[in-house]
Amino acid sequence: MSVTDPMRVLHVTHTAQPGGAELALARLLNQRHPWQASLYGPPTGVAFDQLPPQEVAQARDLPTLPTGGTRSSAPLLAARYLTALRDGARVLRRSPLYQQADLVHANTAAAAIMCALADRARRRPLVVHLRGPLTVESLGPIGLPAFRRLAMRRADGIIANSGFTLASVPSGPRIPAQRTVLQSPSGISERRTHPEVRPQVKAIGMVGRLQHWKGQHVFLRAFAASLRGTDVRAYLCGAPLFGEEAYETQLRELAATLGISEQVIFRGHVDDINGFLDSVDVLVHSSLGAEPLGQTVLQGLARALPVVATEGGGPGEWIRSGVNGMLIPPGDADALAAVLRDLVGSPQLRHDLATAAARTPGLLTDADCVDQHAGFFESVRRAHRPAPARDAA
Repeated sequence: MSVTDPMRVLHVTHTAQPGGAELALARLLNQRHPWQASLYGPPTGVAFDQLPPQEVAQARDLPTLPTGGTRSSAPLLAARYLTALRDGARVLRRSPLYQQADLVHANTAAAAIMCALADRARRRPLVVHLRGPLTVESLGPIGLPAFRRLAMRRADGIIANSGFTLASVPSGPRIPAQRTVLQSPSGISERRTHPEVRPQVKAIGMVGRLQHWKGQHVFLRAFAASLRGTDVRAYLCGAPLFGEEAYETQLRELAATLGISEQVIFRGHVDDINGFLDSVDVLVHSSLGAEPLGQTVLQGLARALPVVATEGGGPGEWIRSGVNGMLIPPGDADALAAVLRDLVGSPQLRHDLATAAARTPGLLTDADCVDQHAGFFESVRRAHRPAPARDAA
């Protein structure tokens, strides 16, 4: 690579389903970026269908990985998944996209394991993106030690999506020195500086994949306790992924049991998130535990909405409860119901929260996120020193 050529970055993902990590990468690559990007992923999925073909060469020869992943409690299934990652590493190493790359960016923990296996000789700098904390709950009893033994020791740089996530990374001589917290692109093209607070609440929205851990059932119970029989509507924006369709059925049955079926609207996957956010009066985030980042929280703050979120994790790094949003204990439907009553009953409270949300410090647009990623990629590339060894997987 000459001094005038853009750095060639290969972005590796283990799935193309539209989860948070995949959407964040798609948003990053959809922005104008100073590096030459290639995308290496599996043969099916929809998260990257809108990427500009003139800028991103997308590979489709990675084997489809078994469902369940490394976090599965079944040792045999997790072992099969790791075997598939090893097979994927062999395919990756032979790819011209990989051989031509100046730097490899592993978008997920599973992708990081695969990249580490593909280049044990450290011929190319590897940046590992952590989208969640390094815990057994997030990576599984087999995936966590595999990630620590392979990906962590092989990585030249670590990007974490929050301070909460980065705090889970151990320190030591075999752990890369370059590590940083970078905000993930969340679909923010511009920030709304002046809130538009309507006098009455007509719509309360929740954005996110329909998954038990995301807590849509907590939201429905809180909504029923506080707003059943009113003119207010609850909008669930998102769809189930990875074989979780049964949860959507459970949510619909729960709405019927709670007597709010006519007030709950399932919107499914929505491409125009900003348009959806502008149509609601309050945004709710109700995950059952500490969310690593909470992209929907950032989106709501950027649109100057009153935001209610689960305390801890990433949301707790952005929201000061009672100032620019409201924080509630995870899984606490009663606490959420009480906050909803307060917000519906007080236009002044909604206005104050929305005004402070519009002024949330440090919240970046997607274009700003590109600049931060570019700087870190370049720093890691310049510091990389390959080891004189042969690749093995």
